[in-house]
Amino acid sequence: MSVLAKGYWTAFTAWHVRGERKLPYLPQDRIREIQQQRLRSLVEHAWAHVPHYREAMEQQGLRPRDFRTADDLARLPLIDGRRFLEHPERFLAAGAIKGGLRIDSSGTSGRTKSLHYDRAALFLALAHGHRQRLLLEAFVERAFGYREMHFARPGGVPVQLRRFYAANSWMPQRIELDRRLVAPGGATAEAQIAEVNRFRPAVVRGYGSYLGWLFRTAWERCLDFERPKAIVYGADSMPESDREVIEEKLGIPVLSTYQSVEALRIGFQCAERKGFHLSTDAIAFRVVDEAGVSVGPGGTGHLVISNLTNHATVLLNYKLGDMVTLGRGPCPCGRTLPLIERIRGRSDDLVRLPGGAVSHALVVLEGLRAVSGVVQVQLLQEDVNRFVIRAVSSRAANLSAASEALVAALCQRVSPEVKAEVQWMEAIPAEPGGKTRAVIDLGARHAE
Repeated sequence: MSVLAKGYWTAFTAWHVRGERKLPYLPQDRIREIQQQRLRSLVEHAWAHVPHYREAMEQQGLRPRDFRTADDLARLPLIDGRRFLEHPERFLAAGAIKGGLRIDSSGTSGRTKSLHYDRAALFLALAHGHRQRLLLEAFVERAFGYREMHFARPGGVPVQLRRFYAANSWMPQRIELDRRLVAPGGATAEAQIAEVNRFRPAVVRGYGSYLGWLFRTAWERCLDFERPKAIVYGADSMPESDREVIEEKLGIPVLSTYQSVEALRIGFQCAERKGFHLSTDAIAFRVVDEAGVSVGPGGTGHLVISNLTNHATVLLNYKLGDMVTLGRGPCPCGRTLPLIERIRGRSDDLVRLPGGAVSHALVVLEGLRAVSGVVQVQLLQEDVNRFVIRAVSSRAANLSAASEALVAALCQRVSPEVKAEVQWMEAIPAEPGGKTRAVIDLGARHAE
């Protein structure tokens, strides 16, 4: 990228960061104005350049002028991940790929999604991340320049984004964080805590299930470590029992973010931790029951979002796959962004490894998903070295060769002693809430 272009996107980000301290506290009418401006622009764009939405509007006799507020997006057909994966090219705007980034998701449902983002959407997401940084300032006592350890896969979405930002903008050293990436798997709790002690981070960030296991185990085994000032988790949930140990026994505040590859930064917890504040300047949302009818405050249903900033892969009226409970009122923190009280259905089991170590589901499944002909995969763990691999294949797959490759990939990430049965299926069943779990630990469930 040219020096001029890098300078432009650096200035673009800095300009949008300027308002981040105030925006979550603005009157709701002002936030709605920002939302509606972005909504109208995106619907016009979708009508002109995105095949799925052009046809959907034409079939229902709709035009861009019919979409003035977030409520109007419910007039579009409801779509979900399965519908998107059938024909992702139909949601991609013509000519929108150049200069942006294709993000390959980890696929907690057992599938990998690839979405294209334009540069403006990516740098807006970078600016919106300052909301979380400002919130952490109360715990870390500074907004810039501290150490952050991130337990994440080397090829995960956060890493893809950091590489893009590094290649397309400048970040002054005094503002940038000193980050260290650590893989969430393949090592004992003692080894991982030793990594924490070597780096001495102010903030530890990563998967909720993995961080819960790590710090609960550190407490149970009386491991000595310098406590970070805050722990931030996302991507999946942290068991409440683990959160209680970390906060009450270890004295470390635990916060969470709400993100997805479909919308990047959806929401965040404030210090009150009464729920997740949704960034409705960048998304539109509603919560619906099984019949698709919106629920009221305190109601639980499926979260439906529309990403209002991305002009590459356009997703409007998209059923994300999470069950959430809608907030009942304003948050005591004073932020006016709306709340969802609880997110359900975002937790896979950890994979138990020989020797007492564990690995996050996405680390183990990464190699299995790369097997030729595999469309979707789910792992059932019966004991440390015995698994059932459920898989869905493409039409052209060689099932015999794919089965051997799946078992080999599992052995490489767990143990050479692994015994695994491959079960080919038409579809992998979803949980009652509609989410498909990537890993299910049958041994742990039987022990309960």
